[in-house]
Amino acid sequence: MADTNNAIYVQSYGKNIMQLAQQKYSKLLNTVYRKPNVTGKTFFQDQIGEWSMSTKAGRNAATPSSDPNLSRRMATMVDYHDAVLLDRGDSLRSLADPKSAYSIAAAQSIGRKIDDVIIAAATGTAKSGETGSTDVTLTNTVVSTNTGLTFAKVTETKRTFDEADVDMDDRFFIVSPQALEDLLSVEQATSADYNAVKALVRGEIDTWMGFKWITSTRLNSASSTRDCIAFQRYGICLGMLDMPYIRTSERDDLSYSWQIYYEINLGAVRLEEDKVIKVEVIES
Repeated sequence: MADTNNAIYVQSYGKNIMQLAQQKYSKLLNTVYRKPNVTGKTFFQDQIGEWSMSTKAGRNAATPSSDPNLSRRMATMVDYHDAVLLDRGDSLRSLADPKSAYSIAAAQSIGRKIDDVIIAAATGTAKSGETGSTDVTLTNTVVSTNTGLTFAKVTETKRTFDEADVDMDDRFFIVSPQALEDLLSVEQATSADYNAVKALVRGEIDTWMGFKWITSTRLNSASSTRDCIAFQRYGICLGMLDMPYIRTSERDDLSYSWQIYYEINLGAVRLEEDKVIKVEVIES
């Protein structure tokens, strides 16, 4: 990789290092269920299903016994890390402090990796069973039949959740910028008759049709099709071994250059297919 540090040596253009256009921190970290106190290479999340009450036959009837539907999902923890070197002379030849800007950029990189892991778990193959040996694919899909994210697709997604008795609270919809543009041209999304939020004031939609809307540029795409994702918080589980780690230190083995090192250890899994829907959108 080419050394670009000389691009920030002292010039008369300014005293601050500006961040280039990029996603700042995670957009999805607070939208999923976070597994606390994770240790080891994998973690399991146990689940319990529904059961029905039986009719009491009469006075002093025998006590019934139900066998609830128990299940388990497994996620594998993965270590992600990176580092950047800053020659000691770079600080002396620049007006700004590169270490601070590099540390901020490292934190933003961690946030994007968190979102990538969550998105991959939402639509990927989930591991189920006592030892996580059973593969479960996501079949809950709203298939695109025309261009753009339409009002009909949104209402179909909501109906699918409602018919599965998915909790009304904490529903989220991740869409691409193109899909958001599609929605902003839909009268039901922007008209005060349908939506109390003035969506066009900032060119965004916050909460509509029971979903909290989040725009992301990190959604999967194939050809002209983009996979938007609707989910309820407890449909996806994220586990972290520890808080993200960022450390700035001198490297005496490399002429005392500054090294900004960052690492994160995490894994995610889809917990329940009823609570996650992939919405395929054909983008023009």
